Amino acid sequence: MQNKIFKRYVLKEFSVPYLMGIAGMTVILMSDLLFELMDYLVSRRTPLVVVLKLIWYKLPEIILLTLPVAALLAIFFSIGRLVKDSELTVMRTAGISFISLVAPLIVVGILISAFAFVLGDYIVPKANTTFEEIIRKVIFQDNLPQVEENIFFKGTGDYYFYVRSVDRTNGVMKDILVYQTSYTGLPQLISAKEASYEAKTLILKDGISRDFDKNGFISSEKKFAEIAINIGQDLETIFGVQKSSSEMTRKELAEQIAIFGHSGVNVNELIVDYHRKVSIPLVSLVFVLLGAPLSVRFGKGGIFLGAGLSIGIALIYYVLSAFCRTLGVEGIINPILSAWLPTIIFLGAGILLFWDVERV
Repeated sequence: MQNKIFKRYVLKEFSVPYLMGIAGMTVILMSDLLFELMDYLVSRRTPLVVVLKLIWYKLPEIILLTLPVAALLAIFFSIGRLVKDSELTVMRTAGISFISLVAPLIVVGILISAFAFVLGDYIVPKANTTFEEIIRKVIFQDNLPQVEENIFFKGTGDYYFYVRSVDRTNGVMKDILVYQTSYTGLPQLISAKEASYEAKTLILKDGISRDFDKNGFISSEKKFAEIAINIGQDLETIFGVQKSSSEMTRKELAEQIAIFGHSGVNVNELIVDYHRKVSIPLVSLVFVLLGAPLSVRFGKGGIFLGAGLSIGIALIYYVLSAFCRTLGVEGIINPILSAWLPTIIFLGAGILLFWDVERV
């Protein structure tokens, strides 16, 4: 009975700082966006209702970033206060282990991570897509870049296209790959050095068409001077459906990787971001595991030390995460490892610190 009371008490101590942390971090992260949007409002005479829509659609991504940092802040504030006021010592003297006391916070960390996964894989991509559409169609309108690079899109039927670059002024494309599953269920890969666009049709020039057998080996290969493929879309529509990794779900990323991964296209970025869709949401749980033992060690330093440590740890993690992502995208290290390495390092540190505090 006493054990349950202490656990509820610890959970209550965590809840208020956590909610305040989310609110505070959201305001801080939103401020940079607000300055940018104010420039649109003034210099481009963007209607206020459009600016408010942009804020609304960017909010899910900002909340996703605040969840782990707020969890770390709340851990330092709650456990740190218990340490400073000697309440943690009283609880442990009563025979309650440290792991037992923070078990409810670990459960909360799991729930936060699960929510972050759903938010990051379902809500954020859709919100980011709408955000970019508004930026492109309403704010910049005709001031878009004239050359687009690394374009993936689906045409009519079972056609999938990759274009390394396209000039929007004349529709000329460079280095095109076309992947199709034929009526037999076996894949066909068409590559061309150049293509032009005419009435929803790609005219591929100077290329090779390869058919594959059921074992994935080339069964036939034919060179061609020119062939035409109906893509069923105009160029502006293709530009409109282009998505960055932040606008795609794991399912969409997996489809792109599966289609183009064996076709000579560099899909390292897609692989990295596919795995980051899971590794990043787990950070909330990792920060709980890391922050709890650290707050025992530094809790007597007060709120400001706790806040400083929280921000410092979060900053180190996100800098390391961005650095590892770059290494993975560039192929310097394995893309999957680059997505998971920062989370694994911090998780390992948290488990070691937990074990050290528990045995004292």
